[in-house]
Amino acid sequence: MGFRVSRVRRSALRPYPWGAAVLAIGLSLSAPAPVTAQLVWDTPRLIGPESPRGLGVYWMRAGALPEDGDAVFGTWTLPGFDGALAIRGGGGRGAGGEVAGFGGLDARAPLARHTEGQPLDLEWTGGLGVGVGEYVLVSVPVGVSAGRSWSSGSVWLAPYVYLGLALDYRAGDAAPDDEFDVQGSAGIGLDLALDRARRFVIRASAALADRQAVAVGLAIAGG
Repeated sequence: MGFRVSRVRRSALRPYPWGAAVLAIGLSLSAPAPVTAQLVWDTPRLIGPESPRGLGVYWMRAGALPEDGDAVFGTWTLPGFDGALAIRGGGGRGAGGEVAGFGGLDARAPLARHTEGQPLDLEWTGGLGVGVGEYVLVSVPVGVSAGRSWSSGSVWLAPYVYLGLALDYRAGDAAPDDEFDVQGSAGIGLDLALDRARRFVIRASAALADRQAVAVGLAIAGG
């Protein structure tokens, strides 16, 4: 049986989201060099237009900073917000071998769903979080993800791409002289389910540009 594209859902796209997407793309391509000395809480973003809500557990290999190492983290969709808000938190080995913890709040909202003339689903993403290790790194990411899902029988596949930027603030005796920084972010992701109900979704994502990281894990859908 061949793959079929998911059913079209009607959604109007206001003009201002397109402006935000263009701004995010431009800044992600022109952003300065990577941050130093901390695990970044928001990478990979792991938010596609049809990414599952619920509980997720992930292994991450960070690469944005010198000597970044392995980390583990979890995500949980907060009930009562129609899937728009989720928390994430975890820990691992940060830059310079320092043990680092991180956590934050993710936000998401649909911008548009695919139509006959517009083939992709678009999702706005944002958040606020902190990484604590050698010093404190507060980050506010914002961006747009685009993707499309396919299904065949019990197999469901949803690839997506992400473009955005992040405002970073560093504090502490070991923090760099530049307290504030704006960085570009880009990434790709893939969600895969092998049951029709999508109770369990295998997830993988890679962050590119300044906030490099790779994460794989499992989401238990819900929420």
